[in-house]
Amino acid sequence: MKVFLKNVLTILIAIAIALFIKSFIVEFHLIPTGSMIPNINVGDRVIVNKSYFGIQNPLYEAKQKKSIMLLVGNPLYKKNMPFSKTKYIFRFNKQIHRFDVVVFFPPEEPILGREYHFNNDPFAEPVYFQPPSLIGERYVKRVIGLPGDVLQLTNGVVYINGEKLVENQKQNIDYNDFGPVKIPEGHYFMMGDNRPRSSDSRVWGIVPENNILGRAWFVIWPLSAIKLIK
Repeated sequence: MKVFLKNVLTILIAIAIALFIKSFIVEFHLIPTGSMIPNINVGDRVIVNKSYFGIQNPLYEAKQKKSIMLLVGNPLYKKNMPFSKTKYIFRFNKQIHRFDVVVFFPPEEPILGREYHFNNDPFAEPVYFQPPSLIGERYVKRVIGLPGDVLQLTNGVVYINGEKLVENQKQNIDYNDFGPVKIPEGHYFMMGDNRPRSSDSRVWGIVPENNILGRAWFVIWPLSAIKLIK
C-alpha cells in the first residue's frame, strides 16, 4: 500500500511540475500552416517562451481556450467573463521589438473596425478587415508594426512612417498594396514571412499586446530543423 501511495504521489508531483512549466514558463506549439515559410515550416514544433515578458497569470487567458488540459470543454470559452483582468503576476522590463516572432491570439473582431479610413478621411481609399477564420487558435507571426507607426505596403515593400523598412529575414514577397494604417498604442501589426500565403494583420487587423502569449524561441522538431528562431 505504501508503495502504491508513493507512486501516486510521484505521478501527482510530476503532473504538477508539468502544469507549472506549461502555465508559466514554456509550451510547445505545432505549426499548422505555411504562413512563416521559409523560416518555419508546416509541421514544425516550436518552443514558446511564455516567461519572456513576465510571469503570466494562467487565469487571464482562460476564456480563450476551447478546452481545459485538452480533456474537457471550457465553460468560459469566448464568454465575456472577467475571470481575471491581470495578465502578469510579475512583469519583466522587456519590450516587444520589431521583427520578434511571437505567439498570440488574434482579436475576435477587427479592432480598427471592418472598414478603416486613414486619419478618418472618408474620401481616402478604405482598408477592409474581417475576423480571423480560426478564432481561439494561437497564431505565430512576426512583429512588423509597433505602436504609433504608420504602416503601408507598396509593391512588396513595407514603409514605416514613410521610410522603407529594411528586412533582413528570408521571406516570400507579396506585391499587393496595403494601407496606410496607423497603429494605436498597445497594439502591434503582425505579418507572416510567407507574405502571399499568410492570414495576418492585413486581413484581421492589429493585435492587442495583452493577446501576445510569448516569443517563439526554438524549432525543436523535426530534428533536422532544430534552430533558434530569429
